[in-house]
Amino acid sequence: MQARIADYDVERWVNDFLEQLTSVKQQQEKMKVKLIDEKEIDTIKTSYKVAAKRCILLDYDGTLAPFTKIPAHAKPGDEVVKFLTRLSEDPRNEVVIISGRDGETLENWLGHLDINFVAEHGAMIKYRGRDWDIQTTVSPEWKDNIRPMLQSYVTRCTGSLIEEKQNTLAWHYRNTHPGLGFTRSRELMNNLLQLTANTPVQVIDGNKVLEVRLTGVDKGMTALKLINHFTPEFALCIGDDTTDEDMFKALDNRAYTIKIGNGSTAAAFNILTQPEVLPLLQKMLPMSDRIDDKQPVKHETIRG
Repeated sequence: MQARIADYDVERWVNDFLEQLTSVKQQQEKMKVKLIDEKEIDTIKTSYKVAAKRCILLDYDGTLAPFTKIPAHAKPGDEVVKFLTRLSEDPRNEVVIISGRDGETLENWLGHLDINFVAEHGAMIKYRGRDWDIQTTVSPEWKDNIRPMLQSYVTRCTGSLIEEKQNTLAWHYRNTHPGLGFTRSRELMNNLLQLTANTPVQVIDGNKVLEVRLTGVDKGMTALKLINHFTPEFALCIGDDTTDEDMFKALDNRAYTIKIGNGSTAAAFNILTQPEVLPLLQKMLPMSDRIDDKQPVKHETIRG
């Protein structure tokens, strides 16, 4: 104890304490909600217009499309498809849908567009004009150990359901009684954490969903890979969920980042609700300067 006191005296203790207080305040500043205003919108708009090469990373569920009771019912609306079509027609733009959705669903809904896709939070990447590139090498047999537990909670919690993807298992409880669904989700998460300890998979606590997926596969690493691949002068990233926080952290100082919702976030800015997303994008990413958006010139024949 004497050696401890001699090494860690009152002066060192006070300095350590003050450093920790400063660190906490810095973290609070980073996590503070900052609603985007017209000044920031104008700044983003200007940066977008002058950039010769751009990358726009957009989450799907809760961002481009509202959440639905059944995940399969969250098809993109006509307005979203039209906007993405026009955005991708600009040769300066690389549009990326970076989602937890499976690749087949993304292709069925948006595969006719000239855009890039990231499925299952980064487990699969499809650059436009190319085939899917699988980012994992682990056999999906791990799902056989997880599936029975998820199924038992479907039985115990009316309204919940399992969504199985190539590299992910998800337990949705959006349609359950709010109190029961949340309680069961905490129980299930604790059980899953014990079951997956010392395994190559991880448990993600999302928006009314628990996802089990491979460790090391996340939107943050994938977003960095995309930015390094495209090397844009302008980058924008928008998302709403826990999984999108990985992107916001990874792209700090490399992209304009926006979180949907008023919760604490690593993103630079917040907007409050999903219906604000498309109007905000249309305001920030103007396309009226594109040549093919302008009205064709009508030539009148001069008769003598």
